[in-house]
Amino acid sequence: MSDLIIEDVPITKEWLADLVEKKIGVKPTIGTSGILDNSDLGYMSMIRKVELHFNAEQEESHQNLPKHVVLKIACSTKGTGVIESAAGEINEPEDAAAVENFMHNTECNYYKIFEKLEEKPMKVPVIYIAAKAGEETAPVPVIVMEMFENCKVYDLIHGFNEEQLYKIVDEIVKLHIFSLTTEEWKEVKPDEIMLAMGDMFQVMVKNIADNLAKQPGLEIISTFVKNTFDKDPKFMQKLGDEYLEEKRKSVLCHGDLWAPQILWDAEDNIAGIIDWQITHRGSPMEDLHHVLSTCTSVENRKRLTKPLLDFYFDKLNAGLEAKGVKNPWTREEIDEEFKHGLVHGAALTIFANGFWSNSPVLQTDGKPDLARISESFARCRSYIEEVVQEHNMS
Repeated sequence: MSDLIIEDVPITKEWLADLVEKKIGVKPTIGTSGILDNSDLGYMSMIRKVELHFNAEQEESHQNLPKHVVLKIACSTKGTGVIESAAGEINEPEDAAAVENFMHNTECNYYKIFEKLEEKPMKVPVIYIAAKAGEETAPVPVIVMEMFENCKVYDLIHGFNEEQLYKIVDEIVKLHIFSLTTEEWKEVKPDEIMLAMGDMFQVMVKNIADNLAKQPGLEIISTFVKNTFDKDPKFMQKLGDEYLEEKRKSVLCHGDLWAPQILWDAEDNIAGIIDWQITHRGSPMEDLHHVLSTCTSVENRKRLTKPLLDFYFDKLNAGLEAKGVKNPWTREEIDEEFKHGLVHGAALTIFANGFWSNSPVLQTDGKPDLARISESFARCRSYIEEVVQEHNMS
């Protein structure tokens, strides 16, 4: 019988058992591996849950032994196909491999930072190993992490309600307090390969925007394109550079904060936030923009934006004051930062909707679900309309 956990992936049960023992002090027997719920939404990784078994003596001598771990192995095949469908272009295999490595290595970098901290900035999983390509600690580039047991993920179209949005903002505040009171996270520099591929990504987003603008009801996207990509094809990069170069005060952004990345426990509290693959230095409003533009109803976004910004500011003030640090923003500057972030947020929202409409995110039984697509597009349209209005685009 093969000792491999996953067929054709050179990770053995013995290697994993030794790894777990090193972390928790007791060696398990490795059971079967299986597909993790919602793993079909992971496009740059192969994700598997693996059973861990302990005998009665081990369980008696150690409290709360894990039942599973999660293996996350860099793999871009599925994501490349979706991007080709959405953008109408074919990426070179080496480009896909570069993106795969960038995303995996980025997640490894930040998990390694988080693991050193006694107080985590957000509810991140326990990490057993975060091995990048070429590192001798693992046979393949892999992250082995805690599995959050008995948790749920809310469907994108179901969306977050008011109470959940406040809980999400509370977690964002914790990340920003960490960002404004520590320096180690700034040591993670932007990946050189990804920086070199910036032009390709912006072309991809432009192509997706042009395709979506042809959809009935999304014509407003053409106005956005005319005032952004058509005037300056590199506007996204320049907006990002403002934070990289500290022309605007920056924080650590999750970068892809949407429904499947937020795990909820039985009491509907946030149990974990996962998938830190495109984490970066950016605007304090970036993650909130992405949640509000994609993961809640139009009515919720319009009604709750100001109260959520008030809550964000008050919580950030209190948290920084407790650490003896002055808030770098006034309440009015938070509003200005939110408005400034609308343009970048719109580009990412357009990209997300183009991607999702060609993937299982907005499908049912493997086929496009028109009701789901319609709701997601309605959120996108309303958000782009706000961007066009706030920035006087015509």
